[in-house]
Amino acid sequence: MAARKCLSPREAADILGIGDAASINQIRSRYHALVLEWHPDVSGYGSDETHNGMVRLNEAYEVLIHYCLRYQIPFSDKDGIQEGENGYDSAWMDQYGCDPIWGNQRSSSNRRRE
Repeated sequence: MAARKCLSPREAADILGIGDAASINQIRSRYHALVLEWHPDVSGYGSDETHNGMVRLNEAYEVLIHYCLRYQIPFSDKDGIQEGENGYDSAWMDQYGCDPIWGNQRSSSNRRRE
């Protein structure tokens, strides 16, 4: 039996049919849906085909969950996040700056209360 090449997270996501971004709950939901399709007890596929399909699904799921749980996110400035033009403040403002709840812009209803 030949040794298998380890899957990259992108390859694992392709096997599960997940796009570029997904939460752990979305990964689990997609995995469980595919298990219902490929499991030997309920699948209409041949036994070798279901076995290989389940092995691939399990490997892909393990890679993605391991990747998500081990991914390090810096929470302090000294860990690489810097405030200012290129830091998280800028990214936050780019995404939410005009939002009436999260951004600096206040909605007309909030202005009336002041």
